[in-house]
Amino acid sequence: MDFLFKSIDFEKSYLDFLKVKNHTILSNLANAETPFYKRLKAELIKNEDEIPLKTTNPKHISNIPQNSFAYKIVQDKSGLVGADGNNVSVEKEMVELEKVALKYEAILKFMQGNFQSLDLVIKGLGG
Repeated sequence: MDFLFKSIDFEKSYLDFLKVKNHTILSNLANAETPFYKRLKAELIKNEDEIPLKTTNPKHISNIPQNSFAYKIVQDKSGLVGADGNNVSVEKEMVELEKVALKYEAILKFMQGNFQSLDLVIKGLGG
């Protein structure tokens, strides 16, 4: 049963990351014609050394909950830069927006299955 709750926390954390990613994409789209605007992107932090306030002892207090995703928002200086100095591609942002939407929907469906399983256990119909 503990696994189910940890799984829900893990999924919620990923949904939070996707929400931030979605917000950065929408910000890029809103600034697609702003001169010298550089697109933003939300990235998962893969290297533990980059996680802010990393603890070195399990007894230390951490600001990062266990089973959470650490991420950062960075300015993307790559890509094709237009004459106005802007590097936002509306087409690329729309593709990224759709990818985020599909991932978000998949996680929600998975969580729905977890809640249905929990409901069966509570009602005593799980076996």
